[in-house]
Amino acid sequence: MDTDLDQIAGAPMSLRVVIVDDHLIVLDGLRRIIETEENTWVVVTCRSAFDAIAAIDRERIDLVVVDLRIPGMSGLELIHYIRTRGSDLPIVVLTADISDEDLAIAMQYRVNGIVLKEQAPTIFLNCLRTVATGGTYFTDRSMACALDRLRERESKYNSLLQALTPREVEVSRLAADGLRSRAIGDELGISPGTVKLHLHSIYGKLGISTRVELANLAKRQWLTNETRS
Repeated sequence: MDTDLDQIAGAPMSLRVVIVDDHLIVLDGLRRIIETEENTWVVVTCRSAFDAIAAIDRERIDLVVVDLRIPGMSGLELIHYIRTRGSDLPIVVLTADISDEDLAIAMQYRVNGIVLKEQAPTIFLNCLRTVATGGTYFTDRSMACALDRLRERESKYNSLLQALTPREVEVSRLAADGLRSRAIGDELGISPGTVKLHLHSIYGKLGISTRVELANLAKRQWLTNETRS
C-alpha cells in the first residue's frame, strides 16, 4: 500500500481517491491520469481490498475506484463490505469485463459508475467527475444493453414474487440461506415433506429448478426485501 499525496504545497484537495487494483502498472497509470485533473489527488493506491479498507478507515476518502478481480476479498465483496457499514461512499467499478450476474450484484450494492478498461481515459475522467458531484455514470452501449436486460429480468421476477404466498417467501429465504428441508421445517414448525411441497411450488412459480438458482435470486435481494410492493 503506497501513500501518494496527503498535502501538495498547501494546494486545496477537492477529491481524495482510493484506487484498488492488483496490477502496479494499472495503479500507476490511473494515478497519473487522475492527477491531470486540477485539485484532484489520489490519496492511496491499494493492491488488495484489505489495504483499501485500512485506507478508508485512516483517511478522509471521497471516492473509491475498484477492479472486480483482485486477490483475497474480491471487488464485489469489498463494495458489499463498504455498504454493510452504512457508507454511501461513491464507488466506481473499473474492470476489463463484467458479466450480467456481477452487474446485477454491483447495481444492488449501489455502485455509482462502471467503466471498462478498454475505454478512453477521458471516459474514466468523465465518470469520476460525474460521480464526485453526486451523479451516476453508465454510458457504454453494451453496458446500457446489459442494464436494460437486468431491469427487464428484475421486473419479471418482482412480478413473479407477487405470486408467492407469505409462507413460500419464508421458505424461500431460509432455503436461499442454505438451510436444508429439515432445518427449514424446524424453524417454521412444519414437516420436511411440507417444506418440499412449498419448494416445488416456489420453483414452478419462479421458473427455476435448484436451490442455487434460488440463492442467486437472493443475492440480488429479490427475496431479502421484507416489504413486497
